[in-house]
Amino acid sequence: MIKTLFIALLSLSSFPAFAADDGIEIASVDRKFYLRERAVLAPAVREKRELYEVTGCGESELRDQMTRQGTAWSDGKKYDSVTRWRVTWDYGHDRSLQSCSAEAFQATAEITIRYPKWVGRDNAPQELADKWEGYIASLIVHEEGHRDMVLEAVEDVTRAVAQLPAAPTCAELDRQVRSLCHERMAKLNADAKEYDIETLHGAEQGAVFP
Repeated sequence: MIKTLFIALLSLSSFPAFAADDGIEIASVDRKFYLRERAVLAPAVREKRELYEVTGCGESELRDQMTRQGTAWSDGKKYDSVTRWRVTWDYGHDRSLQSCSAEAFQATAEITIRYPKWVGRDNAPQELADKWEGYIASLIVHEEGHRDMVLEAVEDVTRAVAQLPAAPTCAELDRQVRSLCHERMAKLNADAKEYDIETLHGAEQGAVFP
């Protein structure tokens, strides 16, 4: 039985480079916890990047190209980059005559990042290249904050499911799991929006170009 939830997060900036299609480990995961809990499996997380090329040897050229080629969003604006994630969950039913529990619950997060890549920069002034590098470095700080929120959310929801008591029926179990997952994902969205407000979408962390 598969229960699925789709979540999209807008990041109003560019995104740092991650290895394309590489799976990642959740650093904070307590593997012993998952070995103890038959009801749940460790979350699965994969990241993918999408690049669009910008060229030029001046700040205005790079800025104009990012503005033109950025991603349009539902608010009618266009941004240098967006971060989207898709969260799904899958589990079975451990039935008895009087109860039903989750079996082998696993949350999966697929994170897709679209951001600009400056090509042909060999002929650019060193000062501009340094400014771009500083911009990207600041983006990494900001965007890893968003990514970490997703990782924390999928681990949190997994632990919460592990702590659910047996339900009287599998239909009731499904209702509880669905409610719990929606609650955790709604909190993730709210926290991510608050993070962007507090950091001005990374500007307070130095993610400003030019």
